[in-house]
Amino acid sequence: MNILILGGNRFFGKKLAKLLVEDNHQVTLLNRGKTDDNLGDKVSRIKCDRNNFEEMQTKLGETTWDIVFDQICYTYIHAQQATQLFNGKAKKYIHTSTVSVYDYGADIKEEYFQPKTHQFSVTATDHTKEYKQAKRQAETAFSRYANFPTTFVRIPVVIGSDDYTKRFEFHLKRIKDNNPIYFPNIKARKSFITSDDAAKALYFLGKSEFTGAINVASPKPLSLQRLVEIIEKKYNKKATLAQQEQGDSHSPYGIENDWFINTDLLHSLGLKLCDIEKWLIDFS
Repeated sequence: MNILILGGNRFFGKKLAKLLVEDNHQVTLLNRGKTDDNLGDKVSRIKCDRNNFEEMQTKLGETTWDIVFDQICYTYIHAQQATQLFNGKAKKYIHTSTVSVYDYGADIKEEYFQPKTHQFSVTATDHTKEYKQAKRQAETAFSRYANFPTTFVRIPVVIGSDDYTKRFEFHLKRIKDNNPIYFPNIKARKSFITSDDAAKALYFLGKSEFTGAINVASPKPLSLQRLVEIIEKKYNKKATLAQQEQGDSHSPYGIENDWFINTDLLHSLGLKLCDIEKWLIDFS
């Protein structure tokens, strides 16, 4: 198949590209070209800035795609422009969304957020400050304007040694170096997924007939307290837990209440991902 990945040169996007190449698909990566994907001549590349619609339009031309994987769609404008670019040119579109479309809650199912009926008065343009609203609105734009089948893959915190955000490393280093960590609620349970499984799930959904919203995560949530305990055992050190936020001590995983998703739909399609607790225990 002829497959385009918007992004695809780091973290689980790069792992997705590798899986597709190994399955003998014709893969093209579209990104700014600032990070080496290490795939050599196994993929084609389009060097382009997602924020430059005219450049995207010119460089994509009239090419048609069996699947478009969109790893870097963060706003309503991005999504609306994608429909202009790919309507009539994509047979399937897989948008990497996020559990941030949901408010806090336990065992959250896909129907808890419905992009087709989502209403808003102000369009979020800065996803770094308005991430939740921006990603909700991106799903809404696809629902309104896409004439191609779209899958919204709602992924939680992605964890792995290759995490360029350094959120996982933050906890490893703080505990190893005896620096304080602040959790608003250390007993809160949260969904996680490994970078390998995130890529595996996207690859699986590319081959699936499924369309619509789907939660993709480790089968069971993990409490932040359990996360800390596993790292403590790894380094044979006790974490220094701050009672209030001090400087840069706030955990990037810190939440006030449970926030984890139900993955029954994913399991019904035949994919079960690894247990995040077991992965953390085995991680070295």
